[in-house]
Amino acid sequence: MAEGEAAITSIKDAAVVEARKAVAPGGGSYLVDGAGLVLQAVEARVGVATVFLLGGADDEETAALALACRRRNVRCATLSRGVFFKLLSLGYETAVSALAVIARPGGATMPEALPEDFCLLAGETIQDPRNVGVIVRTADGMGPAAAAFSADSADPYCRAAVRSSTGSIFRVAPAMPGDLPGYLRRLRGMGARVIGTSAAGEQTCSQADLTGRVVIAVGNETKGMSEAMRAECDEVVKIPMSGGAHSFNVTVATGILLYERTRQTGKG
Repeated sequence: MAEGEAAITSIKDAAVVEARKAVAPGGGSYLVDGAGLVLQAVEARVGVATVFLLGGADDEETAALALACRRRNVRCATLSRGVFFKLLSLGYETAVSALAVIARPGGATMPEALPEDFCLLAGETIQDPRNVGVIVRTADGMGPAAAAFSADSADPYCRAAVRSSTGSIFRVAPAMPGDLPGYLRRLRGMGARVIGTSAAGEQTCSQADLTGRVVIAVGNETKGMSEAMRAECDEVVKIPMSGGAHSFNVTVATGILLYERTRQTGKG
């Protein structure tokens, strides 16, 4: 529990009303649940507005989170069980003991210049939010890499995507440009090469040069890249396969390609 505070027992409490409005569509914030994820957000200093703890939770992870909030001067409140799960809005209770309201980052911005090791994972129409989260996690785990998704992809800040990112969303803030092909076109104008992926690629990913300033572009889980995306690619590569499946999951493909880049640059 937040030290020295009684648990909030009304859904009409000002702090709860403010939080629900902030995480509603268009409210400018998103909700993260789970003490481990919330602790990562607090430590990453990503604009945590308020942390809510479940009344009666006394596990070590929740205690560590409460301590981190005090040290970072993050507003922290304790909620009764009913109010806590009303705010979570799943329609059922889970084992989580902490929630955080976090401001969404700003829109897609174009850097003034690209560093020599610039790398961006670009996903077009990635519909499964878990895939979006794993792509962000891959960018974080094998970086330095950034991530961008087309506007018709799943929301990177929805619950499933955030949880699938395992906290990487706090370190890799993905861009969501309205026109992803146009966004890549501008990056090409700044010196980046766009490498697309397709089973019909001209050469394998190990034969292609993935070093330097590069964008690795992947398409929809079922249809692949659109013609507009292909038109922005300097090269389209394939991943060798020897089994019976006709393609890899988009997250696996992204991991293989980023690993190949890491191998080629000698930074793995």
